[in-house]
Amino acid sequence: MKRVVALVLFALFLTNVAKAITFQPLVYASAQVYPQAMFPGSDGFIHLTLKNVGTDVADRIKINQVKIDGPIKTAEWVADLGSLNPGDTSTYFFKFTVDPYASPGLYTIQFAIDYCKGSVCQTIYPNAIVNVQAPSTLELLSVSPSSLKPGEKANITFKIANKGEFDINNLVFTWSLPTNYTNFILPLGVGNRLTISKLPAKSAYDITIPVYVNPSAMVGSLPLMITLQYTDKAGNMQLINLVAGLEITSETDFDVSIQDFSQNSLTLVVTNIGSTTAYSTILRVLPSRNFILSPAVAVLGNLNAGDYTTATFSVQLLNITRNETNRTFERTFNSTSDLIRVEVSYTDSSGVRRSVVKEIIPMYTSARAISTLRTTQAQRTQVTSEGMTYILIGIVGIVALVLIFRYALRRGKKK
Repeated sequence: MKRVVALVLFALFLTNVAKAITFQPLVYASAQVYPQAMFPGSDGFIHLTLKNVGTDVADRIKINQVKIDGPIKTAEWVADLGSLNPGDTSTYFFKFTVDPYASPGLYTIQFAIDYCKGSVCQTIYPNAIVNVQAPSTLELLSVSPSSLKPGEKANITFKIANKGEFDINNLVFTWSLPTNYTNFILPLGVGNRLTISKLPAKSAYDITIPVYVNPSAMVGSLPLMITLQYTDKAGNMQLINLVAGLEITSETDFDVSIQDFSQNSLTLVVTNIGSTTAYSTILRVLPSRNFILSPAVAVLGNLNAGDYTTATFSVQLLNITRNETNRTFERTFNSTSDLIRVEVSYTDSSGVRRSVVKEIIPMYTSARAISTLRTTQAQRTQVTSEGMTYILIGIVGIVALVLIFRYALRRGKKK
C-alpha cells in the first residue's frame, strides 16, 4: 500500500514538473552597438532585442539595472518594458555618449532584465561591448534636421569636416538604416552612396540628400548608420563607422482662421494641415486685455490630416461702456496689437500631449460701416442719375436749336 501511494505521489510530481517545463516563458536577449567603432565625444545606440522562445507569456519585463564599465554617459535606462507573448520579439534603442576624453579600448554595458510568470521571476544579463578608437581627423559635425514626420518630403544635410593637416582623397559617404527600418526613410532621385574626390585639409563639406518618410514609419528615435571610407596620405584605405540619431515625430500643425465675426460672436475654423492625426484636440482662447471670448475652451475631438472643424465663441468687450458706438468696437478689433491668440492642444499618435499657439488678425466689419458703404453707393447712384438727366436735356436742347435754325433758313428763302 505504501508503495502504491509513493508511486502516485511520484507521478503527480512528474506531472507538475512537466507542466512547469511545458508552460513557462523563456526570454532571450541580445544587445548590439551601433556603430561598431566609436570615437571620443561621439554618440552611439544600443539595439536591444528581446524574444520569448518559451510557451507562456512573459509578464512584468523590466530593466532593473544597468552597469557601465567606462567613460560612457547615458540617460536613465531603468524602465518597465511590458509583456511579451510566446514567439514575439521586441526591440529597443538606447542612446549613449562617449566621453570626449575617453581612452581607446573596449567597454562593457550590462543590462539586468527581469521577467515573471505569476510569482516566479527570472533575470537575464545581456552585455553590449563599446569599442572606442583613437580620434580621427574626419568628423561628422551635424545632421539636420534632427526630426522628420511620417509622410514628409525633406532634405537631410550631413556636414562632415576634415580637421587634419592633409587632404583626404576618394571619400565615399554611405548612410543606411538598421535592417528592420530600411523602408522608413527612402532617398528620392539619388542613392544612399556619394563619392567626394577630394576634401581639403581644415575644410567642411555639406552632403544633402532628398528623402521621403514612409507614412507608416514608427515614431521614435532612429539611428542613421554612416560609413566614411577614404584614402589617407600614405595611400591606405581608412574606414570610419558613425551613427546619427534622427527622430520620427508624429507632430502635426494647424491653421486657424476666422469664418464669421460680428459684435456678439466669433466663429473660428481649425484645420489639421499636418500629415498625422491629432487626437483629443482642444482649442483654448488665451487671455486678452480688451475682450473675453467664451467659452474659454472648445473640445474639437479627433482631427485627421486635412480635416477641419469650427468653434463658435461669444464676444464680450472689456473697459468699454454700452453707449459707445460700433466704431469703438471696430477700432478695437482691427488693431494688429489686439491679435486673437489661441492654443491648440492634442495627443499625437505616440501618445504624447502637444500644443501649438496660433495668432489671428481679427478682420471685423461693423453694421455701421456696412450701412455707410451702402449709403455712399446710393449717393453715387443718385449723382450718376442726375448727371445722365442733364446730358439728355442738353441733347434735346441742341436738337431743338438745330430744327429752329433750319426752319428760319427755309422761311428766309421763300421771301
